[in-house]
Amino acid sequence: MVPVARAGGNTWRAKLAMAPQVPRWFLETRRVARSVDAVHLRCPCNIGLVAIFSTWRAVRYRYAIYAGVWRPYAGEPRFFRYQRELLGSRRFGGPVSVYAGPDPERPHLEPFFSPSHDDASWAAAGPGAARTRASIAERPAAGPWRLVVVGRLTRNKNQRAAVEAVRLLVEGGLDVSLDVVGDGPELGALEAQVAAAGLADRVVFHGMVDHAAVMATFGRSDLQLLTTYQEGYGKVLLESMVVGVVPIFSSSPVSGQISGDGSRAVVIDPDHPEQVAAAVRGLVEDRDRWLAMIDDGRAYTAGLSLEAFGREVRALLERQWHVRLPEPASPTDGRP
Repeated sequence: MVPVARAGGNTWRAKLAMAPQVPRWFLETRRVARSVDAVHLRCPCNIGLVAIFSTWRAVRYRYAIYAGVWRPYAGEPRFFRYQRELLGSRRFGGPVSVYAGPDPERPHLEPFFSPSHDDASWAAAGPGAARTRASIAERPAAGPWRLVVVGRLTRNKNQRAAVEAVRLLVEGGLDVSLDVVGDGPELGALEAQVAAAGLADRVVFHGMVDHAAVMATFGRSDLQLLTTYQEGYGKVLLESMVVGVVPIFSSSPVSGQISGDGSRAVVIDPDHPEQVAAAVRGLVEDRDRWLAMIDDGRAYTAGLSLEAFGREVRALLERQWHVRLPEPASPTDGRP
């Protein structure tokens, strides 16, 4: 572990305040790169941007992940765009994991995923997912139906669209409620929106909770809403599929991959809450489709565990670096 001074931010003022640290970051990361066989860069971040330059030709193998939205968008921080362009260039000299589809013109860009569950937790969630499935199959169309939205309460996460969808569904005669998990600067505005819509008895704000509480909330839910404007790879989508909860979420560079082009999730336009409401009604009216999506989501997430992630990283590096890596140590072989 080699600590470096903390600094950062996306505003010009933050960048100026960070400037004195940049030479130190450059020298330290280059020194470390020269002492190892390979480096892994996690972008977008300020130190990652510096290390793209400092590790160039300082180490034999480089690998990066861009854990953001792999496309330009309105309001994208300029330094995020710089990192996308640098990593997207073949001159980077190594593979880059991205949350996007294949790019035949840039084979060093590798479509990837972001796990948060392991094989054991996936298996343990099976009985609960089966109960959710059975409950959905037997419930009357009018409900009650329980929706959930998880994420920091910000303009980008756009929980306003989820609340508006609930209003539209209630007006249409469905008995629905919404659990809002997370905290952030939009809390006051969202509470005001709920009050103005007369939904105080249907929308519950849970605040910031730990991961176990998030998963427990998913386990009590029927559908997940993720109406964010820009999302790299929404781990919460996989988390809800694990427990049998179908997501309704915004279009993104990986939305087709995650949704199975509609076989395990519904993709909507976050600017149109009526699409969210229509997606909920569509599943309520076509219960066979809903149940098939639950099954497909469970099967899909079985191959996206932390263990699978490790195997995929290993295969990616061997393929892109043209090497054969040693077998990973097992917990019982005595090696650290």
